[in-house]
Amino acid sequence: MNKLASIVLAGLMAVSLANAQDIKPNSVGPVSQYGQLMTGKNSAGEGRIYGSCQGVKDGAEVQVRGMSLYWSLQPQAVEYWSDEGVSTMVKDMNIQIVRAAMATGNEDWWGEWNGQRLKGYASAPDQQKGFMKAVVEAAIKNDIYVIIDWHSHEATSQVNSAKGFFEEMAKTYGQYDNVIFELFNEPTDISWDNIKNYANQIIPTIRQYSDNLILVGTRAWDQHPEEVIGKEVTDSGKNTAYTLHYYAMSHCVSGNYSWGGSCEGANGEKAIKAGLSIFLSEWGTGTADGGGTPGQSENQKWQDFANKYKLSWANWSASHISEGTAAFGGGSNKNSLNYTASGNLVKSYLATNPTNYTKCSDGSQGGEQGGSQGGEQQGNENPNAIASAGVATLSATFAGNVLTLAGARAATVDLFDLQGRALMSVNNVAGSLSLKSIPRGAYIVRVREGSAALTKKIQIQ
Repeated sequence: MNKLASIVLAGLMAVSLANAQDIKPNSVGPVSQYGQLMTGKNSAGEGRIYGSCQGVKDGAEVQVRGMSLYWSLQPQAVEYWSDEGVSTMVKDMNIQIVRAAMATGNEDWWGEWNGQRLKGYASAPDQQKGFMKAVVEAAIKNDIYVIIDWHSHEATSQVNSAKGFFEEMAKTYGQYDNVIFELFNEPTDISWDNIKNYANQIIPTIRQYSDNLILVGTRAWDQHPEEVIGKEVTDSGKNTAYTLHYYAMSHCVSGNYSWGGSCEGANGEKAIKAGLSIFLSEWGTGTADGGGTPGQSENQKWQDFANKYKLSWANWSASHISEGTAAFGGGSNKNSLNYTASGNLVKSYLATNPTNYTKCSDGSQGGEQGGSQGGEQQGNENPNAIASAGVATLSATFAGNVLTLAGARAATVDLFDLQGRALMSVNNVAGSLSLKSIPRGAYIVRVREGSAALTKKIQIQ
C-alpha cells in the first residue's frame, strides 16, 4: 500500500464515524449533480465555489440560487419553515438553495403560530430547532442546498449557545452534502478581529463532525469582506467562505459613494480577486430596511455582478410579511404562492436555473436524470460510513497513526487532486494501515464497494 493510499483512508476516517444516513432525496437535484460545495480558486487566482463532483477547475464553478426564509418569529414567515413550504418553492420558484434564518436570542415579537408563542432560540430552543430541522430535512428530500443560519447581529455574545447549537446540527446533519453552516448573520459595526475570534471558537465544533462549507459574516452587516484578506479564519477543513449582503436600492455595485466610501460590490470584488470565496447569503430587491420598490436597473446591475463571479445567493425573503422585499403576497400559504413585485422579479431570475440535473457519476453507476424518484444519491453519502445491500456498514478507528477498518471486505479507493486529476486507484482495501509520514493537503476521494459509493473532499493535516 503506497503513501497516497494512506492519505485517502486517513482522510476518510480521521473523524468519528456515524451510522449511514436515513433521509433520502425524492428526486435528483443540484446536490446530486454537484456534491459538497467547497471553496477554491480559478486559474486567475480568484475565489470561487466548486462542487466535489467536478473538483476545482475553470468551468466547474458552482452557482446556486434560491430563497432565504424570514426570521423564525412571525406566522407570516414560519408558514414556510416546513416541508410543504420548501417543496412548494422548489416546484414553483425553481430554487436550488434555501436559507433558514433562525432567531437566536430572547426575541419575542408577539407572533403566535398554531397556538404557540414564537420566541428566539435562547428562550425557546426546542421550538426553534424544530423549525430548523423541518427545513433541513425538507431540503434533503428535495435534493437542494440548505443554509443553517445563526441569524444574529450579536453572535459574539452568544458563543456558548452557538457552540451547542452548531454541534447538534453538525452531528445530526453534517454528513449531508446539502448542508451549509452560516455562523453569524450580520455583524454590526464591530472589528473583523472580534468576528474572527468568534468564528474560530465555533468552527472546531463543526469540524468534529463535518467538513461542509462554512460561511462567516463580515463587518457592518456583511459589507466588508475585503477586510478579511490576509486575516482569514482558522479552519482545519479549509472550506470557509465569507458573506456579502446587499439591498439593490440602497447599495452600489462599483465605484465609491459621494462621501468617499467604496461600494459594497467593490469590496466584494476586491476580496474575490485576492482569492477569497464569497457567498451572497442574503440580498434584497429593495432598500436595506426591507422596504422600497424594486428597481429593474439597479437589481440587474447586481445580478450581472453575481453572475460574473459565479456568486451563489439567497433572496430575502420567503415570507408574506408586510415588507417591500417579501416575495409573497396576501393569500399565500405553504401550499400556494402569490407573488409581490419583488417576488416576481426574483422568480424571473430563478427561472434561468436548470430544471433537470444529472447524478454525479462515480464510475459504478450511470448518470441518472433529474425527475427520477427514490434513487440513492451519490453526492449525499455519509462521508464516514457506507451501507448498502450486501455490504456491511464500514467503520474504523484511528489512533496512534494506525487506521483499523471493520466491515470492509474489498473496497476500491480512488484519489483525485482538486483539479479533478486522477492520482491513484487502490483495490481490495481492508484491515489496518500505518499512516506515518503522510503529506498534508486537500484531495477529492471516492470510495466504492458493491453498490455503495461516495465522493468527498478531505483535508490531511
